[in-house]
Parts: sequence; C-alpha cells; structure tokens
Amino acid sequence: MNSVRENTLRLVIKPESFNEIISGKKKTEAREIKDTTFRKYLQTWTEDDNTGLLYNKALMEGEPVSEIYLYNNGVYPYIPIDYKYLSMTTGPTGSGDILVVEIFNITFEPVLQKNGYPIRFNIVEDDFKPCKNGNYCFWYIVYHLGKVVEIKHRKSGAEHII
Repeated sequence: MNSVRENTLRLVIKPESFNEIISGKKKTEAREIKDTTFRKYLQTWTEDDNTGLLYNKALMEGEPVSEIYLYNNGVYPYIPIDYKYLSMTTGPTGSGDILVVEIFNITFEPVLQKNGYPIRFNIVEDDFKPCKNGNYCFWYIVYHLGKVVEIKHRKSGAEHII
C-alpha cells in the first residue's frame, strides 16, 4: 500500500460493504459529520484558540456561521478536505482486509427521517430541539467511489494492486 499514502482518508467499514465495493454494487461511502469528527472531513482555519470552517461564499446564505449543523436551505456550504483516495479496513485496529479506492466526487446530504424529510432542529440552551423548519440539521459527507486501486486480504496475505 506504499503507492497510496498522501491525500488518503482512512475509514473502518463492515465486511459486507468491503465486498459490495469490490463488486461495484456499492458506489458511495458516507459518514455523518459530528462535533467529534468534522476536522477529519472538512477544511478548517485556526486563529489563536478559535477554529472555524472554511466555506464557499456562493453557497452561504446570510452572514458566515461556523456551525457544522447549519441547514442553509438544504445546501451544505462548507468545503470538504480534498481526499483523492479512501483506504478502508474491515478491522478497527488495521488488522482486517484493506481496500483502497479512488474518490471521484465528494457531496453532502442531509440525514433523513423515516418519512424522507431532513432531521431539522433548533439549538436552545445548548440542546437540540426538533423543529420542522429548524435552522439546523444533521449532515452526511458522501464519497463517490471510483476505481479500486488496491485490495489486501490480511489472513491469506494476498495482495492485489490494480
């Protein structure tokens, strides 16, 4: 796996997803953007002790806000880290099979309720309050997968670099 080190996001996936990506059945890999993970997915700036999100001014309505949950009329204005590859393993400690895939696009989608509408809310006194027309919602970052670059089966030792 020495050929793909820079510009690679490493993720843990289920063995079923591993096989579906190899077969071409699964064409995306998504992750929810959370307070604990946004720095892994989104471009940020830091000044003094403050951290903010870089955003596309053309997509931001109103005054800039560094809030990962911003609904913004269903358009996520923040800029993803421009990863070129996903390195996915089936073991949380890196002990499982490894799959490296090119990323050809990165998009954002709101997390949906069972009825198909985004999970929207307002933040009141640091608490999430569900609201049909809330100013915030939960978001997925979606990696659109391209060509499989490498497959490594740890148990058998088989490695296939494409």
